Amino acid sequence: MNALHKFLIVLILSITNNCHAFTTSKQVAVKLARNAEVRPLSDDKTNNSVNAINQATSILNRYDQLQMKYMKENPIGMGGGTAALQFLQTVITLQDREEMRNAVITLVNEAHKQRAAKSSEGRVMLGICAENVDEALLGLKTWVPALGLPRGLLHGMDVDGEPIAPEELGSVYVKYNTGGCMTFTEMRKTGLGFDALWKPGDAVLEMYDGDFRGVYLNVELNDGEFRQFGVLPTDLFFEEEEW
Repeated sequence: MNALHKFLIVLILSITNNCHAFTTSKQVAVKLARNAEVRPLSDDKTNNSVNAINQATSILNRYDQLQMKYMKENPIGMGGGTAALQFLQTVITLQDREEMRNAVITLVNEAHKQRAAKSSEGRVMLGICAENVDEALLGLKTWVPALGLPRGLLHGMDVDGEPIAPEELGSVYVKYNTGGCMTFTEMRKTGLGFDALWKPGDAVLEMYDGDFRGVYLNVELNDGEFRQFGVLPTDLFFEEEEW
């Protein structure tokens, strides 16, 4: 066997080995890719979302319990309403407010996702108990945009088209709803018939003689758990430059 033959044999063996190595590497890569495809990433995201929802719910429930405890120890105002406000003004710290804000945002963001997937889910309702109209409007004008909620019409500040002076209304309660649509009982109560049919983001203002001051938050998620919190601070999302 001459030198040329030996060279050709070595070259052929080298190419064969390289091709085998390439094929093996490709098979390994395909196997790894297939393994990556079946990894339950969506489950991880779902678990993280559920954990965040549970944590936010727990945080707001804890503040509710602390507020109720304070009200029992300091029974001031009708139903403890004045004590509830006092709790928000004197006990809650800036750090507490930040924790409240983050918890509220977490739950409302989840409501947005669920409503985007199915229009009958993810309803958010606000109930604002205020000393006067200006305070109620402060709540609406800060909570609604901060949470990315729809803006609708505010009903209840006129009679047959004639505006009611805010000072005549005194303390007020504002009911806000992202879900739209009143019940027939609620529609009859307004005396407006189908003109009272709510659209997403509409709110209605009524006179209020209670002592509570603040915001009730109700978030309806598809897990069926009842989530109503409050009262929360009316100015929870207030920033000086907004007002």
